[in-house]
Amino acid sequence: MCGIFAYLNHNVNRERRYILEVLFNGLRRLEYRGYDSAGISIDSLSSSDSLSPLVFRQEGNIESLVKSVYQEVATTDLNLEESFDVHAGIAHTRWATHGEPAPRNSHPQTSGAGNEFLVVHNGVVTNYEVLKETLLRHGFNFESETDTEVIPKLAKFVFDKANEEGDQTVTFSQVVLEVMRHLEGAYALIFKSRHYPNELIACKRGSPLLLGVKEFNEDAYNGPSFHDVKFLTKNEQPKELFLSSDANALVEHTKKVLVIEDGEVVHLKVFSFFPHSQVVGLVVMAWYASCSLLWIDNMLAF
Repeated sequence: MCGIFAYLNHNVNRERRYILEVLFNGLRRLEYRGYDSAGISIDSLSSSDSLSPLVFRQEGNIESLVKSVYQEVATTDLNLEESFDVHAGIAHTRWATHGEPAPRNSHPQTSGAGNEFLVVHNGVVTNYEVLKETLLRHGFNFESETDTEVIPKLAKFVFDKANEEGDQTVTFSQVVLEVMRHLEGAYALIFKSRHYPNELIACKRGSPLLLGVKEFNEDAYNGPSFHDVKFLTKNEQPKELFLSSDANALVEHTKKVLVIEDGEVVHLKVFSFFPHSQVVGLVVMAWYASCSLLWIDNMLAF
C-alpha cells in the first residue's frame, strides 16, 4: 500500500517553499499508507517550459525526505521564494512491494534522463515483466526493481512513436490512454510531464483516488462533501486542486471532493477559451479495456 498526492495551483501565486510544504504535509497525512521511502517532483523554473522537472527521492519516512530536500536545495541556486501562478507538483510515500527501500525504487518513477514523464503509483502492475522486456528490446534502460518504472517509460515510448509518425499534436490524455490500454492489475496513477507543463493526469482502476477543489470564495469549512455538484463552478476565481489516495490529505484544504471512479481519467490543465482568459479545465473520460470506444463524459471549467 502506498500514498499518492498532487497539488496544482491556478491563478494564485505560491512560492516554491509553500508548494513544497503542501506536498510534504499531504504526505504526512498519508504516511500510514507507507513510510519506507518517499519522493516529490516540482518545477525548476516558473518562466520556462523546457527545463526538466526536479525529482527528490529518499529512503525512510517523510521527515527524512524533508530534510534531504532542504539539504540538497541549500547546495544549489534553487530559489525557494520564487513564485508560480500555475504549478503542478506530485508526491508519493511508499511501502515496498517490488524492490528494497532505496531512492532508486522510490517514486516519482521517471522515463529516464530529462524526466520527460513522471509517475506516482499506488497498486501493482501485474504484467510489468512483459512490458519491461518489450521496452528493453526498444532500447530502454531500467534503474529500479519496481513495477512502476515501466509506466513512465511506456509513456515516453508512446509519445516518441507518435512524434516519429508525424503527430506533433499528440495530447497528454492520448498518451496516458494508450499507456492504460497496456496495463494489467490494480492501480491509481498521477502523471506529470515536461512536454505538458502545468498539467496533471490521474487515472485509476481498483485503487482509491480523490480530487479536491479549493476556491478562494468558499464558505467556511464544515467538513468534506463527496460528489457535491456545487464545486463545478464556471468562473475564473483562483483555485487549488488536489489529488490524493485518501481524504485525510484533503480535509485541511477543502470540503469539495470528488471520488474518481474506476476507468476514469482526470486531466487537469489550464484552458484558454477566450483571448487573455484562462480557466482551469477538468476533463473526465471513461475508458474501456478494449479502447474501442472513448467518450467525453464531462468537460467542465470550474
